[in-house]
Amino acid sequence: MPWELIEEAAVIVMEPLKSAASPMAVIDLSQVKFFGSAFLALLLRCHTAVKSRGGEMVLSGPSETARNVLKLTALDTLWAIYETRAEAVDAVDG
Repeated sequence: MPWELIEEAAVIVMEPLKSAASPMAVIDLSQVKFFGSAFLALLLRCHTAVKSRGGEMVLSGPSETARNVLKLTALDTLWAIYETRAEAVDAVDG
């Protein structure tokens, strides 16, 4: 995905995170087959926005490739990772 599209997506994604009192975010990666540094930067921006407001961000459904990228960057230690969106939603709701 080109940087310009990621920036457009960032505006859409970040807005509710900045306005919620204690945002709980589930990032569903089940349709994402590969991502690079620009997408990782977006995830980190979301994480910062969520944490600064006392919320929590988790990931769900990453492919094996995505899991490897998260592991290589040690970001798998920053976020809880769930197999399904339903498990992730239950975790942040509970």
